[in-house]
Amino acid sequence: MPGPSRRQLLAALATLPAAPAQAQALPPVAQPPMAQPLTWRPDRPLRLVLPFSPGGLTDILTRSLAPLLAARLGQTAVVENRAGAAGNLAADAVVKAPADGHALLIATQGIIAMNPALFSALPYDPDADLVPLGMLGRQPNLLVVSPRVLPEGGIPELLAAARQKPGGLSYGSNGVGSFTHLSMALFASMAGVPMTHVPYRGSAPMLADLVAGTLDCAFDALGTSAPQVREGTLRALAVSSATRSPALPDLPAVAESLPGFAATPWYGVFGTTRTPAPVLAALEAAVQGVLADPAWAAVLAARQVDAYPGDRATLAAEIAAERAQWRAIVRTTGARAD
Repeated sequence: MPGPSRRQLLAALATLPAAPAQAQALPPVAQPPMAQPLTWRPDRPLRLVLPFSPGGLTDILTRSLAPLLAARLGQTAVVENRAGAAGNLAADAVVKAPADGHALLIATQGIIAMNPALFSALPYDPDADLVPLGMLGRQPNLLVVSPRVLPEGGIPELLAAARQKPGGLSYGSNGVGSFTHLSMALFASMAGVPMTHVPYRGSAPMLADLVAGTLDCAFDALGTSAPQVREGTLRALAVSSATRSPALPDLPAVAESLPGFAATPWYGVFGTTRTPAPVLAALEAAVQGVLADPAWAAVLAARQVDAYPGDRATLAAEIAAERAQWRAIVRTTGARAD
Protein backbone atom coordinates (compact mmCIF):
# COMPACT_ATOMS: atom_id res chain seq x y z
CA MET A 1 0.00 0.00 0.00
CA PRO A 2 1.55 3.30 -1.01
CA GLY A 3 2.09 5.92 1.64
CA PRO A 4 0.91 9.52 1.38
CA SER A 5 2.53 11.55 -1.35
CA ARG A 6 5.23 14.02 -0.41
CA ARG A 7 3.09 16.79 -1.90
CA GLN A 8 0.25 15.90 0.49
CA LEU A 9 2.59 15.87 3.47
CA LEU A 10 4.21 19.14 2.55
CA ALA A 11 0.81 20.78 2.28
CA ALA A 12 -0.23 19.39 5.66
CA LEU A 13 3.02 20.35 7.39
CA ALA A 14 3.35 23.77 5.79
CA THR A 15 1.54 25.53 8.62
CA LEU A 16 3.30 23.72 11.45
CA PRO A 17 5.52 26.07 13.52
CA ALA A 18 9.12 25.17 14.14
CA ALA A 19 9.91 23.41 17.42
CA PRO A 20 9.27 26.02 20.14
CA ALA A 21 12.25 27.70 21.70
CA GLN A 22 10.36 29.92 24.12
CA ALA A 23 6.92 29.90 25.63
CA GLN A 24 6.38 33.40 24.26
CA ALA A 25 6.47 31.97 20.72
CA LEU A 26 2.69 31.47 20.85
CA PRO A 27 0.64 34.56 20.05
CA PRO A 28 -1.35 35.89 23.01
CA VAL A 29 -4.97 34.85 23.21
CA ALA A 30 -7.91 37.00 24.11
CA GLN A 31 -9.31 36.43 27.58
CA PRO A 32 -12.96 35.32 27.64
CA PRO A 33 -15.62 37.04 29.72
CA MET A 34 -16.32 35.64 33.17
CA ALA A 35 -18.25 32.40 32.97
CA GLN A 36 -21.44 31.65 34.89
CA PRO A 37 -21.08 31.88 38.68
CA LEU A 38 -19.08 29.08 40.26
CA THR A 39 -19.68 27.55 43.67
CA TRP A 40 -16.05 28.20 44.65
CA ARG A 41 -13.28 30.58 43.67
CA PRO A 42 -9.64 30.65 44.76
CA ASP A 43 -8.68 33.27 47.33
CA ARG A 44 -5.05 33.48 46.21
CA PRO A 45 -3.10 32.76 42.99
CA LEU A 46 -3.62 29.34 41.48
CA ARG A 47 -0.46 27.27 40.86
CA LEU A 48 -0.21 25.33 37.59
CA VAL A 49 2.64 22.94 38.37
CA LEU A 50 4.37 21.72 35.23
CA PRO A 51 6.92 18.84 35.22
CA PHE A 52 8.97 20.26 32.33
CA SER A 53 11.41 23.08 31.74
CA PRO A 54 10.20 26.25 29.97
CA GLY A 55 9.95 26.33 26.20
CA GLY A 56 8.34 23.06 25.12
CA LEU A 57 4.86 22.42 23.81
CA THR A 58 3.41 21.50 27.21
CA ASP A 59 4.84 24.71 28.69
CA ILE A 60 3.37 26.79 25.86
CA LEU A 61 -0.06 25.20 26.29
CA THR A 62 0.08 25.75 30.05
CA ARG A 63 1.02 29.43 29.68
CA SER A 64 -1.84 29.84 27.22
CA LEU A 65 -4.21 28.15 29.68
CA ALA A 66 -3.22 30.39 32.61
CA PRO A 67 -4.91 33.68 31.56
CA LEU A 68 -8.02 31.92 30.28
CA LEU A 69 -8.41 29.94 33.50
CA ALA A 70 -7.69 33.05 35.59
CA ALA A 71 -10.48 34.93 33.80
CA ARG A 72 -12.97 32.23 34.71
CA LEU A 73 -11.87 31.84 38.33
CA GLY A 74 -11.27 35.51 39.06
CA GLN A 75 -7.76 34.90 40.33
CA THR A 76 -4.27 34.88 38.82
CA ALA A 77 -2.90 31.54 37.62
CA VAL A 78 0.88 31.16 37.92
CA VAL A 79 2.87 28.58 35.93
CA GLU A 80 5.45 26.77 38.06
CA ASN A 81 8.04 24.71 36.16
CA ARG A 82 9.26 21.87 38.36
CA ALA A 83 11.21 19.46 36.18
CA GLY A 84 13.00 16.34 37.38
CA ALA A 85 12.59 12.65 38.22
CA ALA A 86 10.49 11.91 35.12
CA GLY A 87 7.75 14.22 36.36
CA ASN A 88 7.53 12.71 39.82
CA LEU A 89 8.75 15.87 41.58
CA ALA A 90 5.91 17.95 40.16
CA ALA A 91 3.28 15.32 40.84
CA ASP A 92 4.48 14.82 44.41
CA ALA A 93 4.46 18.58 45.02
CA VAL A 94 0.81 18.86 43.98
CA VAL A 95 -0.28 15.76 45.89
CA LYS A 96 1.41 17.03 49.07
CA ALA A 97 0.09 20.60 48.69
CA PRO A 98 -2.86 21.69 50.83
CA ALA A 99 -6.00 20.06 49.41
CA ASP A 100 -7.76 23.37 48.84
CA GLY A 101 -7.77 23.59 45.05
CA HIS A 102 -4.95 26.10 44.68
CA ALA A 103 -2.44 23.70 43.10
CA LEU A 104 -3.10 21.82 39.85
CA LEU A 105 -0.82 19.42 38.00
CA ILE A 106 -0.26 19.65 34.25
CA ALA A 107 0.69 16.11 33.30
CA THR A 108 1.25 13.73 30.41
CA GLN A 109 0.59 10.01 30.34
CA GLY A 110 4.25 9.41 31.16
CA ILE A 111 3.54 10.60 34.69
CA ILE A 112 0.01 9.28 35.04
CA ALA A 113 -0.02 6.03 33.05
CA MET A 114 3.61 4.93 32.59
CA ASN A 115 5.55 5.85 35.72
CA PRO A 116 3.61 3.43 37.94
CA ALA A 117 5.01 0.58 35.83
CA LEU A 118 8.47 2.05 35.27
CA PHE A 119 9.29 2.85 38.91
CA SER A 120 9.40 0.30 41.71
CA ALA A 121 8.00 2.90 44.09
CA LEU A 122 6.46 6.36 43.68
CA PRO A 123 5.87 9.05 46.33
CA TYR A 124 2.31 9.37 44.99
CA ASP A 125 -0.38 7.12 43.53
CA PRO A 126 -1.67 8.55 40.22
CA ASP A 127 -4.90 6.60 40.51
CA ALA A 128 -5.66 7.23 44.19
CA ASP A 129 -4.23 10.76 44.52
CA LEU A 130 -5.00 12.53 41.23
CA VAL A 131 -8.18 13.18 39.26
CA PRO A 132 -8.43 14.49 35.66
CA LEU A 133 -10.26 17.80 35.25
CA GLY A 134 -9.78 18.03 31.48
CA MET A 135 -7.35 17.46 28.64
CA LEU A 136 -5.59 20.43 27.06
CA GLY A 137 -5.20 18.39 23.89
CA ARG A 138 -3.14 15.70 22.23
CA GLN A 139 -0.69 15.66 19.36
CA PRO A 140 0.27 12.40 17.66
CA ASN A 141 3.84 11.47 17.00
CA LEU A 142 5.04 10.73 13.48
CA LEU A 143 6.34 7.33 12.43
CA VAL A 144 9.36 8.35 10.37
CA VAL A 145 11.91 6.49 8.25
CA SER A 146 14.80 7.45 6.02
CA PRO A 147 14.20 7.28 2.26
CA ARG A 148 17.42 5.26 2.21
CA VAL A 149 15.71 2.58 4.30
CA LEU A 150 12.25 2.70 2.73
CA PRO A 151 12.18 4.84 -0.44
CA GLU A 152 8.48 4.17 -1.05
CA GLY A 153 5.51 2.44 0.49
CA GLY A 154 3.93 2.60 3.90
CA ILE A 155 3.60 0.50 7.04
CA PRO A 156 3.00 -2.83 5.24
CA GLU A 157 6.26 -2.37 3.34
CA LEU A 158 8.04 -1.37 6.57
CA LEU A 159 6.81 -4.54 8.29
CA ALA A 160 7.83 -6.65 5.30
CA ALA A 161 11.32 -5.15 5.52
CA ALA A 162 11.45 -5.93 9.24
CA ARG A 163 10.60 -9.57 8.59
CA GLN A 164 13.22 -9.88 5.85
CA LYS A 165 16.13 -8.18 7.61
CA PRO A 166 18.16 -10.47 9.91
CA GLY A 167 17.46 -9.33 13.47
CA GLY A 168 14.70 -7.04 12.25
CA LEU A 169 14.78 -3.27 11.91
CA SER A 170 16.31 -0.85 14.39
CA TYR A 171 14.26 1.87 16.02
CA GLY A 172 15.31 4.89 18.02
CA SER A 173 13.83 6.57 21.07
CA ASN A 174 14.50 9.36 23.54
CA GLY A 175 15.73 6.83 26.10
CA VAL A 176 14.80 3.60 27.87
CA GLY A 177 11.27 3.84 29.23
CA SER A 178 10.48 7.01 27.26
CA PHE A 179 7.15 7.41 25.51
CA THR A 180 8.78 6.94 22.11
CA HIS A 181 10.50 3.74 23.32
CA LEU A 182 7.34 2.15 24.68
CA SER A 183 5.26 3.31 21.70
CA MET A 184 7.59 1.59 19.26
CA ALA A 185 7.73 -1.52 21.48
CA LEU A 186 3.93 -1.59 21.34
CA PHE A 187 4.10 -1.23 17.55
CA ALA A 188 6.55 -4.14 17.22
CA SER A 189 4.54 -6.30 19.60
CA MET A 190 1.24 -5.74 17.81
CA ALA A 191 2.87 -6.25 14.40
CA GLY A 192 4.69 -9.39 15.53
CA VAL A 193 7.98 -8.33 13.96
CA PRO A 194 11.52 -8.31 15.39
CA MET A 195 12.90 -4.85 16.10
CA THR A 196 15.99 -3.65 17.97
CA HIS A 197 15.80 -0.68 20.32
CA VAL A 198 18.51 2.00 20.11
CA PRO A 199 18.08 4.62 22.88
CA TYR A 200 19.32 8.20 22.37
CA ARG A 201 19.69 11.27 24.56
CA GLY A 202 17.03 13.30 22.80
CA SER A 203 15.60 13.65 19.32
CA ALA A 204 18.46 15.53 17.63
CA PRO A 205 21.04 12.70 17.52
CA MET A 206 18.33 10.18 16.72
CA LEU A 207 17.08 12.21 13.78
CA ALA A 208 20.64 12.62 12.50
CA ASP A 209 21.06 8.84 12.37
CA LEU A 210 17.64 8.42 10.76
CA VAL A 211 18.56 10.90 8.03
CA ALA A 212 21.89 9.11 7.51
CA GLY A 213 20.10 5.78 7.20
CA THR A 214 22.07 4.16 10.04
CA LEU A 215 18.83 3.92 12.05
CA ASP A 216 15.76 2.44 10.41
CA CYS A 217 12.72 4.09 11.98
CA ALA A 218 11.27 5.85 15.02
CA PHE A 219 8.31 7.63 16.49
CA ASP A 220 9.14 11.29 17.00
CA ALA A 221 7.34 14.46 17.97
CA LEU A 222 5.63 16.18 15.09
CA GLY A 223 7.29 19.50 15.85
CA THR A 224 10.86 18.16 15.79
CA SER A 225 10.64 15.81 12.80
CA ALA A 226 8.45 17.96 10.54
CA PRO A 227 11.39 20.02 9.17
CA GLN A 228 13.17 16.88 7.91
CA VAL A 229 9.93 15.62 6.38
CA ARG A 230 9.49 18.95 4.60
CA GLU A 231 13.06 18.76 3.28
CA GLY A 232 12.59 15.19 2.07
CA THR A 233 15.39 13.76 4.24
CA LEU A 234 12.81 11.76 6.21
CA ARG A 235 9.54 10.12 5.22
CA ALA A 236 6.48 10.24 7.50
CA LEU A 237 4.51 7.00 7.18
CA ALA A 238 1.74 7.56 9.73
CA VAL A 239 0.54 9.32 12.85
CA SER A 240 0.46 7.43 16.15
CA SER A 241 -3.14 8.30 17.04
CA ALA A 242 -6.05 5.86 16.82
CA THR A 243 -7.51 7.83 13.91
CA ARG A 244 -6.15 10.39 11.46
CA SER A 245 -5.28 13.72 12.98
CA PRO A 246 -7.55 16.60 11.91
CA ALA A 247 -4.34 18.62 11.53
CA LEU A 248 -2.83 16.06 9.12
CA PRO A 249 -5.80 14.41 7.40
CA ASP A 250 -3.77 13.05 4.47
CA LEU A 251 -1.42 11.09 6.73
CA PRO A 252 -2.72 7.60 7.67
CA ALA A 253 -3.02 6.48 11.27
CA VAL A 254 -0.93 3.48 12.30
CA ALA A 255 -4.21 1.83 13.31
CA GLU A 256 -5.22 1.64 9.66
CA SER A 257 -2.52 -1.03 9.29
CA LEU A 258 -2.45 -2.25 12.91
CA PRO A 259 -6.05 -2.12 14.19
CA GLY A 260 -6.24 -1.09 17.81
CA PHE A 261 -2.91 0.72 17.91
CA ALA A 262 -2.92 4.08 19.68
CA ALA A 263 -0.02 5.93 21.32
CA THR A 264 -0.75 9.63 21.33
CA PRO A 265 0.91 12.09 23.73
CA TRP A 266 -1.70 14.05 25.68
CA TYR A 267 -1.57 16.96 28.11
CA GLY A 268 -4.00 16.99 31.02
CA VAL A 269 -5.01 19.09 34.03
CA PHE A 270 -5.24 17.18 37.30
CA GLY A 271 -6.48 18.01 40.78
CA THR A 272 -6.11 15.93 43.93
CA THR A 273 -8.69 13.48 45.20
CA ARG A 274 -8.39 14.98 48.72
CA THR A 275 -9.78 18.28 47.46
CA PRO A 276 -13.36 18.90 48.66
CA ALA A 277 -15.97 17.88 46.08
CA PRO A 278 -17.43 21.40 45.57
CA VAL A 279 -13.95 22.77 44.91
CA LEU A 280 -13.15 20.01 42.42
CA ALA A 281 -16.47 20.61 40.68
CA ALA A 282 -15.73 24.33 40.33
CA LEU A 283 -12.23 23.66 39.01
CA GLU A 284 -13.50 21.12 36.51
CA ALA A 285 -16.20 23.54 35.33
CA ALA A 286 -13.61 26.28 34.85
CA VAL A 287 -11.17 24.00 32.99
CA GLN A 288 -13.89 22.55 30.78
CA GLY A 289 -15.13 26.07 30.08
CA VAL A 290 -11.69 27.07 28.81
CA LEU A 291 -11.43 23.96 26.64
CA ALA A 292 -14.79 24.76 25.01
CA ASP A 293 -13.83 28.38 24.35
CA PRO A 294 -13.02 29.44 20.75
CA ALA A 295 -9.88 31.10 22.12
CA TRP A 296 -8.61 27.68 23.17
CA ALA A 297 -9.41 26.22 19.76
CA ALA A 298 -7.17 28.93 18.31
CA VAL A 299 -4.36 27.93 20.68
CA LEU A 300 -4.59 24.31 19.53
CA ALA A 301 -4.79 25.21 15.86
CA ALA A 302 -1.65 27.35 16.13
CA ARG A 303 0.34 24.28 17.21
CA GLN A 304 -1.54 21.58 15.26
CA VAL A 305 -2.71 20.02 18.52
CA ASP A 306 -5.96 18.04 18.45
CA ALA A 307 -8.76 18.61 20.95
CA TYR A 308 -9.30 15.83 23.49
CA PRO A 309 -12.78 16.24 24.97
CA GLY A 310 -14.07 14.34 27.98
CA ASP A 311 -15.41 14.78 31.48
CA ARG A 312 -13.80 13.53 34.68
CA ALA A 313 -15.37 10.06 34.61
CA THR A 314 -14.71 9.45 30.92
CA LEU A 315 -11.09 10.52 31.14
CA ALA A 316 -10.46 8.47 34.29
CA ALA A 317 -11.73 5.33 32.52
CA GLU A 318 -9.60 6.01 29.44
CA ILE A 319 -6.51 6.61 31.58
CA ALA A 320 -7.08 3.36 33.48
CA ALA A 321 -7.22 1.42 30.20
CA GLU A 322 -4.09 3.14 28.94
CA ARG A 323 -2.26 2.42 32.20
CA ALA A 324 -2.99 -1.30 31.74
CA GLN A 325 -1.67 -1.17 28.17
CA TRP A 326 1.63 0.43 29.18
CA ARG A 327 2.05 -1.87 32.17
CA ALA A 328 1.94 -4.83 29.80
CA ILE A 329 4.49 -3.26 27.43
CA VAL A 330 6.84 -2.35 30.28
CA ARG A 331 6.65 -5.94 31.45
CA THR A 332 7.45 -7.17 27.95
CA THR A 333 10.42 -4.84 27.45
CA GLY A 334 11.75 -5.05 31.00
CA ALA A 335 12.22 -1.26 30.95
CA ARG A 336 12.94 0.39 34.30
CA ALA A 337 13.38 4.03 35.27
CA ASP A 338 14.95 3.50 38.69
